[in-house]
Amino acid sequence: MKILIGLVLGLLIGILIMYFYCCKNNVGALPTQDPPRGLISTTEAKALNNNWTDYRKQVNDSVAFGGVDNRSSWYSIEDIKSYLSIVEGENNNITGIRFYLGVDDSLGKGGKTTIFMVPTVPNPDYKPGENDPNNDDPNARGLDRGTGGMPPGKGYPNP
Repeated sequence: MKILIGLVLGLLIGILIMYFYCCKNNVGALPTQDPPRGLISTTEAKALNNNWTDYRKQVNDSVAFGGVDNRSSWYSIEDIKSYLSIVEGENNNITGIRFYLGVDDSLGKGGKTTIFMVPTVPNPDYKPGENDPNNDDPNARGLDRGTGGMPPGKGYPNP
């Protein structure tokens, strides 16, 4: 009986030591993800937004349907994940996503700015310093129909 109690007690002490060792040293913790290239601070985002307001808003609004142009597009996480899954399934050579500004003129003359995205593939003729290493995939579907900010002219941050 003394041997059994000692064995159980030793096992419990060993489990506790391993528990605290693992937790203290993050052994078994989920790996951290490296941040993406181009990650910017909120201060930088505000500066970019202010630059757009200073250099582009007046011109864009002057040609937009209704006199106030969109300045943002919103896509749900689910839609973006689904889109990435579709384009990767259609072509396993996708290197990234390129975003374009466009004008949706379905509302009337002048339209509203929209942002659409298309997948890219490696450029077989890539030469560093001469051209882009990624070409748009001309056969892939793009993603558009994001929701504009409300009101459309509201800048960042849009609460």
